[in-house]
Amino acid sequence: MSDPAREDAVPTSGPAGPASPPPDPAAPAVGTGPAGLGDAPLPPPPTDGIGIGRGGRPLGLPELLVAAVVYVAIQALAGLALITATGALPSAPVLLAISAGSAYGAVAVALAMRVRSLAAIGLRRVQWRTVGLAVLLGLAVWVASRVLIYAYVTVTGDTTDPQAALTQFSGGGAAVWVVLLGGLAVPLGEELLFRGIGYGALRRFGVAVATIVSSLLFALAHGLNVVFLAVLVLAVLNAVLYERTRSIWPCFVTHATFNLTSFAILLIAL
Repeated sequence: MSDPAREDAVPTSGPAGPASPPPDPAAPAVGTGPAGLGDAPLPPPPTDGIGIGRGGRPLGLPELLVAAVVYVAIQALAGLALITATGALPSAPVLLAISAGSAYGAVAVALAMRVRSLAAIGLRRVQWRTVGLAVLLGLAVWVASRVLIYAYVTVTGDTTDPQAALTQFSGGGAAVWVVLLGGLAVPLGEELLFRGIGYGALRRFGVAVATIVSSLLFALAHGLNVVFLAVLVLAVLNAVLYERTRSIWPCFVTHATFNLTSFAILLIAL
């Protein structure tokens, strides 16, 4: 007779003894990729379209870092070249053109690395009623910004604004260029960069992390000055809009409304 204990024994696999159980397919991969340090699992990429291009390629930290370097480099090199050539600070339209160009250049270089898809930065259609809501939100944030600026000046006594040079222009032609560049070109470029690339690349670490970090980067890019809190509020609002709509266009409309309102008040006061 055969031994029942022997019949129920676990089959062996060669001289190494009992075979190992199959891996659990639901378990996260550990120690893989450049960020897989030790046994810490990599955060999975988002699956809801934010930061994801065609073919499923996600934005990541390489795109964020490269975009930041290119953005700063273009502004620094262009500004230095113009100051060296003319011996003076560039005019407001030129400064705005450099700002817009640096944002578009940074986005283009970051996308060309791996993703190569405009869908990854939120260029998706959106309903017109959402656009209308974005206009109202832009106006509301502009009103709130006046309160924040007043509170900041009252508490700190600091009235410095490095961006004041962008509002110093003379002549109708310069005014048109300032409004077109500062009210339309710059907001779109900054939203593609800070929400499209920045928020999209950080989204895999969670909505809260992506919102806080991308908003702080956006505010810091405008300087620690009288407009810092106002810009931070705008950035947080646009991060929420991007998360809710999956489209960059409402963020652009809110940002453009905010800027255009500021320019309209300025031109009326002249």
